[in-house]
Amino acid sequence: MIETMKKIFSILVTAILLSSCSGFLDEENKAGITNDELYATEEGYQTLRVNAYSSLRTIYEDAPLVMLAGTDLYQMPRGMTNDGVYDYTTLYDTNDDVSDFYDNCYTVLQAVNTAEYYLSTADISDDDKDLYQGEYDFFKGFLHFILLEEFGGIVINDEYTQAPRMNMPRATLAESYEYIIGKLESALNSSLPQTENDGEICKDIVNHYLAKVYLTRAWDLGNTEDFATAKTYAKAVLDSRGDLQYTMEDLWSPDNENNSEVLFAIQYSSKSIATTTSGNNQEAIFGPYLGGSELGHKYMVGSLYPSWSLHSWYGENDARYDATFMLTIWEYYYDYYQGNNVPGTNSITAIYPRAWDNAQEMFEDYLLLTDGESDGEFVDITMNDENKQLVDGALEFIEKWCPDYADVVPVNATDDNGNNILRIYPFIEHSSDPMVNEKYWRTAYNNDFAQPGIKKFDLGQLVTFSTTQSYRDIVLASLSETMLLYAEACIGQGNYTEAETYINKVLARPGNAKDGGVLSISLPTTQEAALEAYLKESGKELAGQYCGRWPELRRTGMLKTMFYGYNYDYLTGNLGSDPIGEKLYRPIPQSAIEINEGLTSEDQNPGY
Repeated sequence: MIETMKKIFSILVTAILLSSCSGFLDEENKAGITNDELYATEEGYQTLRVNAYSSLRTIYEDAPLVMLAGTDLYQMPRGMTNDGVYDYTTLYDTNDDVSDFYDNCYTVLQAVNTAEYYLSTADISDDDKDLYQGEYDFFKGFLHFILLEEFGGIVINDEYTQAPRMNMPRATLAESYEYIIGKLESALNSSLPQTENDGEICKDIVNHYLAKVYLTRAWDLGNTEDFATAKTYAKAVLDSRGDLQYTMEDLWSPDNENNSEVLFAIQYSSKSIATTTSGNNQEAIFGPYLGGSELGHKYMVGSLYPSWSLHSWYGENDARYDATFMLTIWEYYYDYYQGNNVPGTNSITAIYPRAWDNAQEMFEDYLLLTDGESDGEFVDITMNDENKQLVDGALEFIEKWCPDYADVVPVNATDDNGNNILRIYPFIEHSSDPMVNEKYWRTAYNNDFAQPGIKKFDLGQLVTFSTTQSYRDIVLASLSETMLLYAEACIGQGNYTEAETYINKVLARPGNAKDGGVLSISLPTTQEAALEAYLKESGKELAGQYCGRWPELRRTGMLKTMFYGYNYDYLTGNLGSDPIGEKLYRPIPQSAIEINEGLTSEDQNPGY
């Protein structure tokens, strides 16, 4: 490859902005050149190839909630009382999140089919044709797979058309797997390079997804031999990439994109987006609103609040907790990345202490700041006295409970009128009943800054106050996920010792243990208990990533166990006893059934 995908995307965006064409794929453009003529040229054809890559943004630039919501890791944000993808009770075949995901996947498939259709006539070398065909085979396998993860048996869309196809039947689940595996294995047998770190498809990526597909088929169809096959493909990735090399903080640094642990990422750069607000919103969805533009913080849309349970799974010695969550918000959110984060020197707007083993003592100290408690909630969490100044004892609380401030007097942020705006929202596990703890924690749930958000995907600077300012790459597959897939396959085989070994490879990431040692886990030796322990570990390691928490819970048969055991929205009793019921797949959108003569109401998934 002569140029990286980031640079090619930039060139494509420029070309589109400068183009006078009425549409990217119009049959006739205004210069009088047909598509057949344009895409026969090397330059013209490259626009199709890059469009196949860049169109993936269509699926992921706005968080694909169907991959994340309705799980143990995330719960409904403030102000939301019901939403189908979160609570199941109101999940219907007209749900917009489900329909958008379904439609977007097939839109991207059309872009891939178009690029493949014109490949044979393009004025490029045979070597490049073989390489590009490998890329398109991967994309087809990948796109059909993420559809299968959500919907089960799928409508296979494998050919370019210039007019809508109105009669496309749904394949069975087994047929869908056959198609997907065939495409991915064809990609693996092409001339794709073994490894790349610039966003282009390589065999490491294909092997990762072959492992994931075989693993999913093993669970779905009971093909136990597929567990061994999944391990073989995962091992190929691990042999190619080696052990984990980065601390969690360094892995997700805004300055360390496309590092050796990143297998597959949708590429972005400041030059590859048309405007400063046409990036993606991954940095903006995992946490509460942080105020308006006048405060200079990150603009949060707050679609998903990380759950109490996710927080509780991190141990005191696990440095990933600090690397995953923004536990101090300075005077301005992005000060953290720009060196303006010195305790006692720079102002803090919000801080999120955690007591660990001294939770009862922290609870009692916090009661003094909040005028006590009433009905299982703190009375006043504003941190303001009657004069809108910081309440007495707040700075001392921070010095006591925040290690960085043990010997440093905190500097709290104030507004232009000198009024206090510092917020202190601790995570306190003083009760043996998690519901008691979470109810206290949720005293602040409807407030700005109510809890720490996930910081892994931060751009690192405020370009413009927009939820879509980010031009960070969107990572879809990472090396630690491959290790976890291997471990999951071992659990499927009942080999808990080997599964434990591979989970511990993830936990042995450099810098994971704050005390300089090595984190480790001992797995239970029954399948359901081992899966629950495994899923807690994958949840901590992959929090916020778009590899898909919902499909992970669904394929392992643990969706109900984890949602019913760890999601507060369910545990309140407001959703009934079994809101998931038969809804073990997302609904086929009614709009897709109505427009496709090959589908009928009989094709709808159970529960809808």
